[in-house]
Amino acid sequence: MAEKGKSKTDVGARQDAKSRIQRCSICGNKVEVVLSVSSSGKKRMKRVCCEG
Repeated sequence: MAEKGKSKTDVGARQDAKSRIQRCSICGNKVEVVLSVSSSGKKRMKRVCCEG
């Protein structure tokens, strides 16, 4: 397999990004991503940390 740099479909790169813990720039806590469903049934990913 020829190496052409990292692409979005690179599984290794995605795994590496997932393993890194995101920290909030305001409070410094770990950022949690939660799935919220609105009353109309739309799903949204929300980042939760310092209730900002």
